Amino acid sequence: MTSSTLERADRAMPDGAIAIRVMGTPRSGTNLVKYLVERYLGIPVVFDQGFWKHGVFPALMNGRDMQYGELPIVVISKDPVTQLLSWYRLARNNGLFRQKKSFRSFLKEPFEIRQDFTAPRRMEYRFRNPCDYWNQFYFAMNSLRRSGAPVHFVCYEQLVLDPALSLHAMSRFLDLSPPFEDGAAVAMPQQALSASNDIDREASATIAQTRFDPARAELASSLARIGWSHASIILRQIDDDVVRATGRIEFRRTCRRAIGARAILRSLVSF
Repeated sequence: MTSSTLERADRAMPDGAIAIRVMGTPRSGTNLVKYLVERYLGIPVVFDQGFWKHGVFPALMNGRDMQYGELPIVVISKDPVTQLLSWYRLARNNGLFRQKKSFRSFLKEPFEIRQDFTAPRRMEYRFRNPCDYWNQFYFAMNSLRRSGAPVHFVCYEQLVLDPALSLHAMSRFLDLSPPFEDGAAVAMPQQALSASNDIDREASATIAQTRFDPARAELASSLARIGWSHASIILRQIDDDVVRATGRIEFRRTCRRAIGARAILRSLVSF
């Protein structure tokens, strides 16, 4: 990132504090990134100033110049299988998504997402299915990165597995000197983090009563829950270029290895 970018970011927050923008789809780990970045890198995190942290990035233009809110952007993603299972759980007890009768109908039918903090002037978005939203969100963020904007991708499962390494990579992206030390001790939250946005910053670091569960980042666990026939629907709908852009090389092969050949064969026979 250039010094001019840091200077613009420096002017964007009070008291001369550099800030970063964190974006990701719902339940992808945006609040965890905020928690770790503010605690270990000492940098304030912006969610919804200018555009919604869960929204497909708009083509903000100034003449022929692309605009991105003048802040470096960290994009967090979960693998699409684990992510869609998380959305289905959320749809059953939250108004962010419209509830479906079954997981199969959730995967195949039109997908609607509502902004969760702007009621009564609430924006709604409609996609062909949940994978269409996942594809479009991360395709737009990768396109922004290709345009030259300061965008850094983080995999949720890698963040949970090795938070020090992920923080090290983020600190290098931000040109922090010295960078966060790879291998340093990082304490993950013991309890789940409450959802937050910029209009409730006083409560943004609150801890929920439920236990933080690292297993929510395990692909094998998600595949075991949904089965191969459902997983194959997701794999047919996700875009390979987008999957690679989020840092998941050979994701399809990883899924097949995680669930096992016997489970695949059994599901194909029943399917």
